[in-house]
Amino acid sequence: MKNSKLLVIVMLLGLLLSAVPAQAQVLYGSIVGTVRDPSGSVVPAATIAVVNSGTGVSREDVTDDAGRYSLLNVVPGSYSIKITAKGFRTSQRDDVTVSINHVTRIDVSLEVGQMAEQVTISATAVQLQTEKSDVRHEITGKTVQNLPLPGYRNYQSLIALVPGATPPAFQNAVVDTPGRALRSFVNGTATNNNNTLVDGAVNINIWLPHHVAYVQPVESIETVNITTGSLDAEQGMAGGAAVTLATKSGTNDLHGTGWWWHTDQHLQSDPVYFRSSTYRKPLNILNIFGGNIGGPIKKDKLFYFFNFERTTERTGVFGNYSVAPADFRAGDFSKWTNLAIVYDPASAPQNSNTTRTPFPNNVVPRERWNPIFPNLYSKMPMPNQVSVTDPNNLGGNYGVSGMLRLNRNQYDTKINYNVSPSVMVWGKYSRMDAPVAGVYPFGDLGGSALGTAGQGDTTTQLVTAGFNKMFSGTFLMDGVFGYTRMDQFVGIPNVDRNVGLDEWKIPGTNGGRQYANDTRYGGAPAITGFGF
Repeated sequence: MKNSKLLVIVMLLGLLLSAVPAQAQVLYGSIVGTVRDPSGSVVPAATIAVVNSGTGVSREDVTDDAGRYSLLNVVPGSYSIKITAKGFRTSQRDDVTVSINHVTRIDVSLEVGQMAEQVTISATAVQLQTEKSDVRHEITGKTVQNLPLPGYRNYQSLIALVPGATPPAFQNAVVDTPGRALRSFVNGTATNNNNTLVDGAVNINIWLPHHVAYVQPVESIETVNITTGSLDAEQGMAGGAAVTLATKSGTNDLHGTGWWWHTDQHLQSDPVYFRSSTYRKPLNILNIFGGNIGGPIKKDKLFYFFNFERTTERTGVFGNYSVAPADFRAGDFSKWTNLAIVYDPASAPQNSNTTRTPFPNNVVPRERWNPIFPNLYSKMPMPNQVSVTDPNNLGGNYGVSGMLRLNRNQYDTKINYNVSPSVMVWGKYSRMDAPVAGVYPFGDLGGSALGTAGQGDTTTQLVTAGFNKMFSGTFLMDGVFGYTRMDQFVGIPNVDRNVGLDEWKIPGTNGGRQYANDTRYGGAPAITGFGF
């Protein structure tokens, strides 16, 4: 027993003594390197000071006996690095970029001299990724904003730039995904295997897990990082692509941006097979506009960033349907004996030739009508066009057109507070309000909505908070809390009315009397045919 305990203690000590500095976290980056003198020997006890160019926040570390330094959990951004050591000139590197989920290596060779003397390098060559083995692709916010993004300016379109990814595409109707999230297959895995983090918090639509719950507006994005191989433990929920977004934060300088993106049917090409002098492209107007602002509340300490974006879409939709002509509604089928003979279902003569007797002149007497159907037929529109495919003008004799409307507002607010050089906290709130109005071809009778699956109203809210505490150069603690809420209604019109039970007088519809006030059973019941 004593030997077993001793073995466990030795193993734990071995793990601690052999531990190496942690690598970059998903939401942050790291700066590591080795300091040497002109002869190539390492320089211990050199001081490394890094300063964020945007916020003025500084961090320090001291090289160990092997001349190594490691600054972990560094907020993404542009930094200047100053290296000082007794007996050497001060060395400074400017414009050092730190990215999320990435280790930036800055090795320094100091020159002999006085510390008051300084050697400044304003730019560094792009280095190969040598600190990590993951397959990673980074897209900066500037690239996201400047590259052409088809349809709705969705950053997810850029995953097409990643090797192994299929072109992103819409999969669901605008009514249930008004954020217009895209899905893509990465390295042959299912779309559900992709995972997206926004500022460290999982972003997923629980009803449609191949989609994100909230599509971050392009102008609010700082960096998009896509990892498709050798994922870290923090990215363990992904089997295809681990997508990490870092959103913009305020800095010591006041910055603002405004934009307006517009397209319509006149700016789009004609379909190849419809080029004629009489063809008119259907209405298709899309506007995306907004603005953002960010700056200091208290310089070097407290910062804010706010982004607003509104999307309005107006799409012309149309469809051809079949409705009953006037004589059908009167029970008169005398003109249609060549198509069908109407038999009296209550007749049953006892002979071997037939089991029913036809109605005289193929006309159904009014007293034989079901009392429900006159009411339904009165609500059904009359034929309004001549069918181009049916010589009897029964199929495709009703045309309807309308406009699909999407109004989407998105709000993003972020606060960063640098309590001290070793403590940072932040919080973010995002919200999307997106009502969608479809067009129903038969009014209160419903029917398949044109251009979408119905009508809907979606509100998505994301609350994210995080902290970062540095106890020493090799011991830190960070955490992220994320909360996502989706309130969504997708359905048919008039759900607040028991149309079938109270208005059409059809027993048993709308769930019966026990569900009279339950909107889940409201609206008009589906009717698949009217007996012709």
